[in-house]
Amino acid sequence: MDILGFIDVPGWVLTIIIMIITLYLYSLWYHSLWRQLGIPGPRPIPFLGILPRYKKGLGKTDLELVNTYGPVVGIYHGHLPVLLVSDPEMVKEIFIKEFSNFTNRPIPFKMDEDSASSVGTAYDNHWKFLRSTISPTFSSGKLKLMVPKIQRCCTNLVENIQRQSKQGEPVDMKEVCETFTMDVIASTAFGIDVNSQNESNNQFVKHAKDAALGEIFKPKFILIMMFPILKHLFTVQFLKKEAGDFFKSVVDSAIELRKKGQEVYNDFLQLMLNARHDDKQSDYFTMGDLKDFKNRGLNNIELKKNAVTFFVAGYDTTANTLSFACYCLATNQDVQRKCMEEIDNILHGRRPQVEDLSKSKYLDRFFNEVLRLYGAAVRIQRGGKQDIIVKGVYIPKDVDVSVPLYAIHRNPLFWPDPDKFDPDRFTEENKAKRPEYAFIPFGVGPRICIGMRLALMEMKMALMIMLQSFTFSPCSKTEIPIELDPGQIIRAKNGIPLKINKR
Repeated sequence: MDILGFIDVPGWVLTIIIMIITLYLYSLWYHSLWRQLGIPGPRPIPFLGILPRYKKGLGKTDLELVNTYGPVVGIYHGHLPVLLVSDPEMVKEIFIKEFSNFTNRPIPFKMDEDSASSVGTAYDNHWKFLRSTISPTFSSGKLKLMVPKIQRCCTNLVENIQRQSKQGEPVDMKEVCETFTMDVIASTAFGIDVNSQNESNNQFVKHAKDAALGEIFKPKFILIMMFPILKHLFTVQFLKKEAGDFFKSVVDSAIELRKKGQEVYNDFLQLMLNARHDDKQSDYFTMGDLKDFKNRGLNNIELKKNAVTFFVAGYDTTANTLSFACYCLATNQDVQRKCMEEIDNILHGRRPQVEDLSKSKYLDRFFNEVLRLYGAAVRIQRGGKQDIIVKGVYIPKDVDVSVPLYAIHRNPLFWPDPDKFDPDRFTEENKAKRPEYAFIPFGVGPRICIGMRLALMEMKMALMIMLQSFTFSPCSKTEIPIELDPGQIIRAKNGIPLKINKR
């Protein structure tokens, strides 16, 4: 084909050129939103947005973006617009005052029935129904009933560490804490003794690792980010099928066992079984009044999906935080000494009870500082149902509004010398000096982490009991600073090997 009578270009070449130009213009159009709204941010790469930046880690990328562009940053995941908000007052406005608009988490793909039935991903009244049904599990009374089981798991934890460190070898606290939290979640929420801490290659831990949350570079996710229209054409599952099937079979076995036995259970699974309506097991819907949901009760899909969710989330995030707590003790010997002194003064050698947790003021400050630097989530997200203006910033509906927790918790405006580990940041005097929502490790508002109280209770009890028997110190294999996994969950990339010292 002649072009202006000068160049003879084959038709197929011209077709390719036109396609490339069309796709480039398509990408430019998608990437015009934040520029039109006057919101600062990095220049996006056609079709990819800022995805290549995440190779250095999601948290580190967020920190760079906030430091460079300020508390409100417009970015793109492929062609999907994302608004990073790290201003505590805007966080309060979005997650609390305007919660009726920002009720839901933005899910950038079509969910199957399983995925849409989790309390973490459900929408609107469906979420309210699930949350109100599950929340009583974590009341003060129910948590107190779990203490003997947690204490038994803590005893096994200490014995496991002592066994592994007998020859003076370092112990990978990440692996040890994973087996501990698996035993806790299985026994307290499902009444199952999985014995993870005494069995190498335990199937529960293996499948939980396969199901662990936080991966951001799955091929289907990236494809949908590049071509958002595809989100309506196929579904994406959060968990690998093998892992999901394993935990569903575990839940089925636990349910059958309860039908046969005489034991009275006061746990998560029993609460959901009590809320199930056997005559309406085939019902499935995500729209409707809250009354409609309550009238029908939980269906089988909701029961199993939320049980699996608690297995995975209760194991992974708590294990990561507890292992980082051990790392912080090892690398801050003065802090470890203060924690030990407080524990000794409160317990006098006996095992901790729930009442002792509220007395341990310094340990509470210590865990808050661990959560500031190594809280599980890198970001929390919401999506608006309607266009809205928050503190002068126009936010279109359906846009992913993400709060970069990693960046907020390291912002020098709120945390002087942010990389320094200092529990005294959380004295009453120092807390009064910074905005209320500058520290939100479990999220904020009505969708705050539902298992927060259980996680804190088991971590504090575990650390108290461990420090009654031994202390931690770095070894030649300990990374200082520690290298983090690049995904959406903060975890140690190469484990946390530490030296164990008998008291």
